[in-house]
Amino acid sequence: MNQLDLRVFNVGHGLSLALIEKPENYITMIDLGAETGWTPLKFMVLNLKLRPDVLYITHPHADHLEDVETALDANFRPLGLHYQVYDWADVKKREKRELAYKVDDFLKLQSRVPFSYYAGQASFQYWRYTPDDAKKLFGDATYVNNSSFFFVYKWKHFKIAFTGDLESDGMAGMIATKAVQEAANATDILIPSHHGHKNGFPTQWVEKIGKPYVSIISVQERDASVDSRYNSSNFAQGIPFGGKTRYSLTTRTDGNILVTMWYGADQKPTWRFESF
Repeated sequence: MNQLDLRVFNVGHGLSLALIEKPENYITMIDLGAETGWTPLKFMVLNLKLRPDVLYITHPHADHLEDVETALDANFRPLGLHYQVYDWADVKKREKRELAYKVDDFLKLQSRVPFSYYAGQASFQYWRYTPDDAKKLFGDATYVNNSSFFFVYKWKHFKIAFTGDLESDGMAGMIATKAVQEAANATDILIPSHHGHKNGFPTQWVEKIGKPYVSIISVQERDASVDSRYNSSNFAQGIPFGGKTRYSLTTRTDGNILVTMWYGADQKPTWRFESF
């Protein structure tokens, strides 16, 4: 592995991203958000000629399963799948009636794709509250969000944290643990909770984990809290993007985002941020 590409797709309200390890082209994909017919899975297969080696589902809400029908198609199907087990009937009844079928389709996907773990060349760790624990700790109304996977991906000096859809209380509990603090310390890129972009954990993250260089946010509508919390040197160190120093990028305004990471001739870690 001599290069890592992070692709964060513009899916509106939800999440879909891919980590591509080169030259092996080992692909870890997280979630199946989608907004248009030209979905992340279709982009991966038709544009890049690549299929995910393993697909992680942070939690089974419809906006994170939006593209499950594409995943069921043998032409686009991931090679492996990783998820938590829920009371699927309970998850389904909590969805909007017109979206509940996404849960049924996800169960079909489970029957067609083997359960798998990350097997690439980087370090990939996760933590989570089980659905039962999340319900006991945080209540019935938010337990699905608060059982989201929390990921830390590290390749040499590059470190990326993904926080699923953890609510404020779930995120606070997660980053209070010593193991998470040690693993997430010196995070370069933070992809924060997507429903929780209005929540209160950014300050706690800086206090317990440290300043990331940049956060990448997926939001559907403009929200002043995004600017106030993330577009600030108090929260992030900043990266060059579009001729400016940016502290946050958002797929709402910046579109699909590609981060390319590699080591130069001087062996210094180097990265490039761009829209695609």
